[in-house]
Amino acid sequence: MSLPPFPSTSGDKPADLHVYTIEECQNCGQKTKRDFKVGDFVRGEAGICEKCQGKKTIVLIYGEKVLTKRGRGSQAKDA
Repeated sequence: MSLPPFPSTSGDKPADLHVYTIEECQNCGQKTKRDFKVGDFVRGEAGICEKCQGKKTIVLIYGEKVLTKRGRGSQAKDA
């Protein structure tokens, strides 16, 4: 039995996802969202907080489906 490809379990191609990283300051609790970078991992160090200079930690990594606009030629014509 084989497993579905990561990160999708619904058959979406990885190119259909935009991956984000959520960082949280361990001192003041401020959360920031940024683009995922190769090497990011949950509980990994993420740098210094811009607000209080505390240490930031990665608390979540997730993907959102990319919405694409359809042009006029891709819409079905009424018959």
